[in-house]
Amino acid sequence: MTAGPLYQVISRDIADQIASGSLHGGDRIDSELRLAEHYGVSRMTVRQALGELESEGLVVRRHGSGTFVSSPRPIERRTNQLGAFHEEMGLDSRAIETRLLLQEVAQPPATVAADLALSPGQTVSHLLRLRLLDGRPIAVQESWLPYVLAPGVARDGLVGGSLYRTLLERAGVEMKWAEQSVAASTATAELAGLLDVPDGSPVLSIRRRSYSTGPTPVEIAQSHTVPTLPLVMRLER
Repeated sequence: MTAGPLYQVISRDIADQIASGSLHGGDRIDSELRLAEHYGVSRMTVRQALGELESEGLVVRRHGSGTFVSSPRPIERRTNQLGAFHEEMGLDSRAIETRLLLQEVAQPPATVAADLALSPGQTVSHLLRLRLLDGRPIAVQESWLPYVLAPGVARDGLVGGSLYRTLLERAGVEMKWAEQSVAASTATAELAGLLDVPDGSPVLSIRRRSYSTGPTPVEIAQSHTVPTLPLVMRLER
């Protein structure tokens, strides 16, 4: 006895083959007639199944050529708009796994204290997060913000793994704009271990100063991403 309509059984089976790698981007799927024979159903049922796969973006149908597995959209990080990490990636929040590696109250490095205009001895909330896509590390993000801005950040979990969302929902602090510098660097032994790359591998380093409503930044962030994650910026004249 099948679980659901036959066309859904077929579409799930083909989707599973795509997810497992049995079918790759650009591969031509068997013809409707061949699939109908394979599954023992009508061509109309197969057509429904392919239509469902097409609506999900898993296949494309080309008139006169057949049905092909869609090529995956290249993953890239866009910095045209300030937002959560998954938003910069153009992905649903569920696509990115966030591991909170460090969460503490600390004395900041001198450069961070200067950027945040902190008084001597003033503490910060210090976070270190690892971002993963499809189970593979793609970025390490380190953030510092004045402890007094949102004390709970140093001890409570993050809402959906997002610092900006946490600040907005729990402290009423909304990030309005940011400025950042981008540079090429090499991974230290510790960073290489987190990103699962060889020691000394090239990484893209981004230092960001984020602002809310005042003239002084409220967060300093340093991120390191693998070189296979390109940074895309939109320029207009």
